[in-house]
Amino acid sequence: MTDVPTLRCPSCGAPVTEADRSCAHCLSLLATRRCAACFTLNPHDAAKCTRCGEDLPSETLSASAAGKPCPECQVPLVARTTGVLGYAECSRCGGLFLSNEVFKAVTEEADARATARAVEGAKPPEPEKVPARFHYRKCPACRGLMARRNYGAGSGVILDVCGKHGVFLDRGELTAVVDFLEKGGWDRVKKREREKLKDEVASLEARKHAVSVDSFPIGPAGKGGALSELLSWLGSVLGKSVR
Repeated sequence: MTDVPTLRCPSCGAPVTEADRSCAHCLSLLATRRCAACFTLNPHDAAKCTRCGEDLPSETLSASAAGKPCPECQVPLVARTTGVLGYAECSRCGGLFLSNEVFKAVTEEADARATARAVEGAKPPEPEKVPARFHYRKCPACRGLMARRNYGAGSGVILDVCGKHGVFLDRGELTAVVDFLEKGGWDRVKKREREKLKDEVASLEARKHAVSVDSFPIGPAGKGGALSELLSWLGSVLGKSVR
């Protein structure tokens, strides 16, 4: 049986896993620098990618979140550009902040979805769909509280949304959104919306019909028909208005 090599934090020596962004013991940052060529995360002090050997891009703060903390763990977000996506990433928890325009591209464009999947890797952690406890987070751009929304009203992925600036996704949630879309989730949402709209229109038509029937009193059958009844009713209404 082959022993699995143990990874250790370079700061304190505590055991860590390949997926860890920070050491659970001393909180030192571990793999935080993302390669723009193969998307691999590398040690924060590395100059070249440990997977493909490419030079790693310099780390810069996002213009929209410069000096602003991650909504979850308060570490400053770092700007990244991967393929067709530009986003801000937390080096500690792996959370992502996407502008509304970029998030819309992910939901509508195949290339953007492919890049989004590569950003989180082949086996991102499963997002917590029904957290036992939660708190409202602040938008890193405006510091206003973000709304919590179930994406697509049926995906089970709860996103933190600032209507003005963008969407914050916990690690694994971007991949979960992409999976939902590629498995026909959005088509199912649209189908439900069409059925709901159809039911609402039918209900409205029924109410309009009921109101129209109640508004025109029906006289005894066989005395002039519907037109006579309508004229008689109008005459009574006009007579009352003249008085």
